[in-house]
Formats: sequence, C-alpha cells, structure tokens
Amino acid sequence: MEDFGQKVDLTQRIREVLLNYPEGTTILKEMIQNADDAGASQVCFCVDRRRHAVDSLVSPPLAQWQGPALLAYNNAAFTEEDFQSISRIGDSKKRGQAWKTGRFGIGFNSVYHLSDLPSFVSGSHVVFFDPQCQFLPSISSLNPGKRIDFVTSTALENFPDQFSPYCAFGCDMRRPFGGTLFRFPLRSAEQAATSKLSKQSYTSTDMLELLRDLYHEIVQVMLFLKNVERVEFYEWSAGSSSPTLLYSCAVRLPTSEIRSHRQLFLRLSKGKDAAASEETKDVFRLELVTKAYTGADSGKESLSSFLISQAMGSSASRIGALATNAFKSYGLRLLPWASVAASILPGKEWRSKVARFASFRFL
Repeated sequence: MEDFGQKVDLTQRIREVLLNYPEGTTILKEMIQNADDAGASQVCFCVDRRRHAVDSLVSPPLAQWQGPALLAYNNAAFTEEDFQSISRIGDSKKRGQAWKTGRFGIGFNSVYHLSDLPSFVSGSHVVFFDPQCQFLPSISSLNPGKRIDFVTSTALENFPDQFSPYCAFGCDMRRPFGGTLFRFPLRSAEQAATSKLSKQSYTSTDMLELLRDLYHEIVQVMLFLKNVERVEFYEWSAGSSSPTLLYSCAVRLPTSEIRSHRQLFLRLSKGKDAAASEETKDVFRLELVTKAYTGADSGKESLSSFLISQAMGSSASRIGALATNAFKSYGLRLLPWASVAASILPGKEWRSKVARFASFRFL
C-alpha cells in the first residue's frame, strides 16, 4: 500500500489567483479592505528603499530578500482566527462572517504580484510564507511557511538582522505588537527570471508610482469603509532613521455619530442569518481630507464632501428571499446591502447640486 490522492500545486494555485487579480492599486486596496474587516482605524503604506544587514539570518537564502520592500501597517492585531484564515487560499474563516467584505480569503494572495516571500508581524508572532519552499529552513509543500513567537523565543537574540526590517510604526520586536505590519520584499528582475509565481519585477520607483496612483483614488476607496479613518503613504530612504510622509487621506471630524453611520452594516448583520425583516435605510454626510506633503503639490489640502445613502433589503423582498434561501440551503450568509455616494460641490447645498456618484454593493 502506498500514499495516493489528489494534491494541489500551491505555486500553480497562486498563479491562478494572480490571473484573476490584476496588478496595480488593486493589491493595495485589498490590504485596506482586510484592515477594515479587522477593525483597524489607520492604514499606512511605506516604500522602504533600505537594504538591511545579512549577517544573522534564519537561513542564508533569505539574504536576497533583505532589500527594498513595501511595508503595509494597520493598527489592528491578528486574532488566532485571523492567523488560520490567512493560511488558507479560498477557504477563509471570513466565509461565515457576512459583514466582512474580503471574507473569501483570496484577495490577500494578490501580494504575490510583488513578492515571492511575504511576511508579517502581529501580536507576538512573525510569519513567513514561502510557497516555493526555497528560502526558509525545514519546510515542505505541506507546510510552506514559518510562524515564530519572537517574544518568548531567542529568535531576536540569535537573528537580529532578520527582524530589524520590522522595526517600524511602533513595532520594536521586543514586546507584543498591538497592530499588524506586513513586509513584501520586492521581486527583482533576477528573481523574477526564476520565480514559479510571477515573472513581474518591481523597483522602489515602481512602488512609489503605485502609491501615487492610489492616492489619487483613495477618496473613492474610503467612501464605503466601516472602520478605517486614515490612510497614509510614506517613503523610507536609504540612510534615514525614519520614513517620510508623502500623502494622507482622513475622515474629517470622525465623531461618534459618523462612526455610528459607517458601522451600521456591522450592527445590522452580526448575529443575523439573512436580511432584516424590514428594509433599513440610512443617509449621512461624510467629509474626507486629502493632503500632499511632497512634490509640486506639497502643502496642498483638499476637502471632498459626500452624501451617502445606504440600505439593507428586507427578507420579504426578492433579493432578501434569495439571501434567506442561500443560508437555508447552503449555509451561506449573504446580505442584501447597498450604498450610493453623491459628491457635493464646495459651497453648494447638497439638495441643489451634486457632482458625481459612486455606488457600492455586494451580497
């Protein structure tokens, strides 16, 4: 008798995911959405141009990933359930949590467009993913990664160079970190030539252009979020002791009333199997402030005002009946929720003049 059965080639599965998730700002938007699902109020992206020391690493092959990277920080720490979800592809524990937009667990894997070795720090753990099983020690196709408790182990003492890149945004790698910091070392042209995941390479300059592109879209990205109130963009130059703020976007005056409106969907959906018995409607005004701190627009601040209308369909409606049947028949928690935002021109009453519309909807 011999072992036999169906197997999944992880690198092939990741390539399939990348085909369905385009490059560009979509990758960063996925990170923002995941942070929002986790309850974070702040998200920061940083292009880290530095090259870190390679004298004390967990494994010698990791030296090639100590160069330029994209850092993505948010101020929500991982739960154990989050650790389990991120270790799956297409089988996230968000599936049963209808209030989480990114609940299917595939979007995070779009980061493989950028890197072959994504990693992150949260709580007392640092996690490395190595789907090609080429860089980390003692791994296999069954367990293509490592999770290290850097607080209780001697890892930091033994491998200081390995963990120094994570000392950013309040993380010192000496005590549990109250947020989450992802690090995506950028795939070079040489690494892309042999990668089983992607033949696309990225430079620090490419990433700065990507951040600038997202900055121009960030107002629309933040319109329908539930928790994130501020997004910042940084550059960390070689030789600098700290990163430089480039751009920001924030909810203006995030009062308890504004937060209550933005989180209405959370309150309506948690604990419910399908649509509400009666249709629920809500209207509120949201103002977002963007600011540039560098370049020709340095010091420029813009205020964008929107009227947002959001609603939950009733269980008596056709779409509500569909959601109810999906739960009864398949255990899927689908909720008929929709939002629309109308941009209000400066100095105008919203009833008399709006500039453009944006809509959002998902089941």
